[in-house]
Amino acid sequence: MKKRVLFVCSGNSARSLMAEAMLRDMSGREIEVKSAGFAPSSPHPEALKALKKRAISTVNLCSKSIASLGSDSFDYVISLCERAREECCDLFAEQNFIAWDLPDPAKSEKAIAFEETATELTERIHMFLTILQRDSERPNLYDEPQDFFKIMADPLRLRMTLLLAQHGELCVCDLVAATGMSQPKVSRHLAQLREYGLLSDRKDARWVYYRLNPGLPDWMRNVIQLTLNAKTPLIKTA
Repeated sequence: MKKRVLFVCSGNSARSLMAEAMLRDMSGREIEVKSAGFAPSSPHPEALKALKKRAISTVNLCSKSIASLGSDSFDYVISLCERAREECCDLFAEQNFIAWDLPDPAKSEKAIAFEETATELTERIHMFLTILQRDSERPNLYDEPQDFFKIMADPLRLRMTLLLAQHGELCVCDLVAATGMSQPKVSRHLAQLREYGLLSDRKDARWVYYRLNPGLPDWMRNVIQLTLNAKTPLIKTA
């Protein structure tokens, strides 16, 4: 059966509507996608323009209310604003919930606000699909909170995660130098973090660079950032 994904934000006029069209396009229609809002308005012209610029179909794309979903259930519900995150937690408590808080491009004074939103969504959706395909036999994309804390409980994995949160992107040699651990050990633990979905990577010539997965649920990102802000001695040599 196809996975079912719902994107939610307040007006369902820009962020969630763009995400719906983009995931449908990027997944080759292998995923059933919907979007809705708590106070739906109408598709923002600039949102449609950003989609068309990427050759993404906007046919039948319209703003919809949460109420119109009826009793529909979803494999994943992804909120794209603070209000949606707060209200979705209760409304979709029985379903896998991910929060991506993106700034509302309609409220920005930047001329390229909708382009930036489209770029951010492209990156997050790409990682969502990558992890979804890699972990197709797992019931939940990121498992439960206890599994997150379990993988973060290892001192080396925690330290490397904090280093990546601090610096943004590092290669294996950077992490070896910062931790004082052997390259095989560092690579093994990076592989575990990547398999879990905590990290993403990119290749540049013969180097592989790692960073935090931009598609992480916000609560995970917040836990990592709070730990980093605590000035933990784990990264004092970074």
